[in-house]
Amino acid sequence: MNNKEAADIIRRAQIFIGRRNGKMQLSEALLKAIKVLEAAPEWNPIKTRPMNEEEKKKAGEYFGIPYEDLEWPDAWHYDCRLPEVKDDECIDVLVTTKEGYVVVTSYSKDCFESSNFENVEYPDDITAWAYMPNPYKEDGEEE
Repeated sequence: MNNKEAADIIRRAQIFIGRRNGKMQLSEALLKAIKVLEAAPEWNPIKTRPMNEEEKKKAGEYFGIPYEDLEWPDAWHYDCRLPEVKDDECIDVLVTTKEGYVVVTSYSKDCFESSNFENVEYPDDITAWAYMPNPYKEDGEEE
């Protein structure tokens, strides 16, 4: 179950509890739990696989060199859920590193459908990614 699904279940339970028993304290606590779940980053594990011959050929075409002439000692693709971006869009995301750090980096797709986490040289440098959380807002502030 992801955070959105958990928040939806709590939201339905909160409505039921609020109407049925009039337990306002519990209802308020559930509303706070929903806000925490919705604001928390949802981590997505990183998985990779070697590039296949078709992907290498497409990359070679992109660079204007026959793919047989390119050196691909560690050619790879991500094989997992990745951030959703439009063509030529770059967004900031959180990544966790194998050393245990959480880092803000940029993510985009290049012209031959390859995914790029900025400043990531090798795919095993990162273990997971998440969208940036929403900024902090005081209770009652408009979004």
